[in-house]
Amino acid sequence: MRSIAKIDYESELVVGLIPARWKSTRFEGKPLVDICDIPMIKRVYDRACMAKELDTVVVLTDDSRISNYCSKQEMRCIVIEEECATGTDRCAKALSLLDGDIFVNIQGDEPLINPEAINQMITDFDDSTDIVNAYVEVDQEYKLTDPNVVKVVMDKDNHALYYSRLPISRNQQLGLYAYRRNMLEVFPHMDRHKNELEENVEMLRYLENGFVVKMIRVEDEGLSVDTPDDLKLVELKIKSYN
Repeated sequence: MRSIAKIDYESELVVGLIPARWKSTRFEGKPLVDICDIPMIKRVYDRACMAKELDTVVVLTDDSRISNYCSKQEMRCIVIEEECATGTDRCAKALSLLDGDIFVNIQGDEPLINPEAINQMITDFDDSTDIVNAYVEVDQEYKLTDPNVVKVVMDKDNHALYYSRLPISRNQQLGLYAYRRNMLEVFPHMDRHKNELEENVEMLRYLENGFVVKMIRVEDEGLSVDTPDDLKLVELKIKSYN
């Protein structure tokens, strides 16, 4: 992670945000579930802090159990008590408490997130880019029909055309987004239309309201913890590293 003290006044401040809510229909309390003796939110935070292009990392939560843990671990945390429809809505609600020019939304349930994937999201930003989203190629056939894995169709310029949980593409969307501040500010004020609600994919809100989302291919496991079974896969992966 970059040192804020080294940034000159012309540089853009890049902030990593980790939404982590307690409630989940499939796995309640998962931010604090132990993965090989380390809570998941701690693993995600530590991986994010390894990304040298981030200036700071902040956990965003709705629950005192998570914020208390973060405080004990000296992890910066902001409590957003207001109900939020998506992680991006939660990120937007935190803006009044944060300085920053570019914000990277890092999923709180991806304990194996590759720091280099975060770096690539930031370095691929240019003057014509306002919103970017990471993707990888589907590496296992079961993911094509797994509704927990979102697929994305893109045009020739790697702009997202549509996201779906159906097998419409071999490109797997990752829950790794980056936005300029103004693009994050407007998100909660945009209408939620049919496609976002039916697919339950927040990036569709940008598309349905006429904004362009640039897709960035990264190197990453693409392994999130949506269920207790996913947790077992992550534990096996971590043990294989040792």
